Amino acid sequence: MSGLRPAAAPLSPRGTPRGLPGLRAKLRSHRDRNRAFTLLEVILSLAILAGALAALGEVMRLADRSASIAEDETHAQILAASIMDELAAGSRELTAVSQSQLETADNPPWLYTVEMGQTQYDELVAVKVRVQQDLEPRLQPAQFELMRWMPNPDYVPPATDDGSTTSSTTGTSSTSGSSSSGTGSGGLK
Repeated sequence: MSGLRPAAAPLSPRGTPRGLPGLRAKLRSHRDRNRAFTLLEVILSLAILAGALAALGEVMRLADRSASIAEDETHAQILAASIMDELAAGSRELTAVSQSQLETADNPPWLYTVEMGQTQYDELVAVKVRVQQDLEPRLQPAQFELMRWMPNPDYVPPATDDGSTTSSTTGTSSTSGSSSSGTGSGGLK
């Protein structure tokens, strides 16, 4: 009788044996374990999430800093263009200025410098306007430089010689005399 095997239990429609309640509980317990996360998986996923959040936070900090630098540089460009336009229009005197504070409500305040240099033409002067924040160099202050050629306010045209002035005056006189009386010029011939 040792060769006899026990009869197999009939199977349910799901394929589990109907007659063995202990085996059914064991199979259900095995399926439940496969559906749940282990503590190691939870810790690993939290570590990945924390690393991703730290990297995202650093990216956001760098983006905010870059946006602030770009805003300051744009503001410096606008201030430099404004000063250059005032110099060109004559509302601000065209003289050299060194590290003068602009009258704005900005914090930190802005400093501007106007430098004038000679060009190859005596009637023109090279004007350079530099605007920068009043900060220590280690804080990397925003700055902008603008250069433009403008008429030299100190330029005096060279005096012309007397011969050319006389001939132009004579030409003007004869033209006005001939237009005033047509018969007078005919009598000169």
